[in-house]
Amino acid sequence: MKIAFVFPPMWTPHSDGSLQIWNREVTTRLSKSCNVFVYSGMFSSQADEYVDGVRFRRFSTRWDDKFLRPFRAIRDALGIKGPLFRSDLWYAAYYLKVARDLRKQGCDAVHVHYYPQFAALIKYLNPTLRVILHMHGEWLTQVQYNNLESRLQKIDLVISCSEFVTKAICTRFPQVASRCKTVPMGVSPDAFSLRQQNSYTDRSSSKRLLFVGRVSPEKGVHVLLDAFELIIRQHPDATLTIVGPEWIAPREDITDLCLETDVIASLAPFYKASYLLQLKQRLSPEAAKRVTFAGLVAHSDIPAFFGRADIYVSPSLYESFGVTLIEAMAASLPLVSTRVGAAPELISDGHNGLLVETANPSAIADAVMRLFKNNRLRNTMSCSARDTVCKRFSWDTICSALTEMYSGVSDTKNVISTIQNL
Repeated sequence: MKIAFVFPPMWTPHSDGSLQIWNREVTTRLSKSCNVFVYSGMFSSQADEYVDGVRFRRFSTRWDDKFLRPFRAIRDALGIKGPLFRSDLWYAAYYLKVARDLRKQGCDAVHVHYYPQFAALIKYLNPTLRVILHMHGEWLTQVQYNNLESRLQKIDLVISCSEFVTKAICTRFPQVASRCKTVPMGVSPDAFSLRQQNSYTDRSSSKRLLFVGRVSPEKGVHVLLDAFELIIRQHPDATLTIVGPEWIAPREDITDLCLETDVIASLAPFYKASYLLQLKQRLSPEAAKRVTFAGLVAHSDIPAFFGRADIYVSPSLYESFGVTLIEAMAASLPLVSTRVGAAPELISDGHNGLLVETANPSAIADAVMRLFKNNRLRNTMSCSARDTVCKRFSWDTICSALTEMYSGVSDTKNVISTIQNL
């Protein structure tokens, strides 16, 4: 079987972002049984090469880049709102090159990340090719793409990262609901197994909290810091490590699309200056001594941070999936997460983690302190979390489902349901 993956042209496929990790883990595994290649922008001097058994075909985006600068300025001058990526002109030359190249590749299926207008273009120029659109967020129901309904009907399959996203798509576009499936994000459980032999019975005094992710307003790190202030009043020996760079996504891409009006208003001040600096200024002198901002860390080094932590906390205001949640679970960490997006699909409250109200420092603090005081609950959650990940979210499980899908299995719904119900 020959499978092509179309990567967004403005991002290198060889980095530690969640999409890059997904692409690397999936394509490398599939290449052992399939002929796999990836289209991307020109982030290497070689236009065509093999990396870990996967063929990369790269096209220059020079003309797209030159066009998009004045195009953005014109839109701004005319007061046109909304994300630029919704336009049919967004990297159109790149996707046209890909669509034309696919005509001579003889693929069985092509897997297109994110952009429905270009998945439809590829299908138009390759009518016999099985085209799969992969949405890693809610853009199909949030962004006003041109002719979206008719374009989706031309695409063979729409997959998304969570039932939270899939259900929204099915509700918005009932005519394509039968072709909307869920394939969750994955994790390599063995890479996060450092803690498996540790027991909280022997570490009852440990109170090390961890957060991993972008330091950006919609991630709710300010809420976590406010919760930590409450925690150290009762547990002054507690510590908090925040791993991740200050990388603020454009407001129009996430915050303004995904959050309620009152939440957007509460986050507005954080976009006026450095969010990281505001976080540090927010800390009391006592808390500042107990909080570590580790900054950007290579993904290969992340498991070590999970291995040294006792509880993982996710204060996010929005998550279409939540990769760090399953990474924490793979590391056998009990966790506290806000009840947002796909989190309830991953976490069974009281079983493999605790779910709390969004934007509520007191709720986070109470849940953390509950785990501090109950070693048996922490150990039970630790085991249950690890078991959940091994059964449902390993990369091998994900790739097995995808392979069946690419093969044209008619009832792919049952295939994906198997992942979710394990």
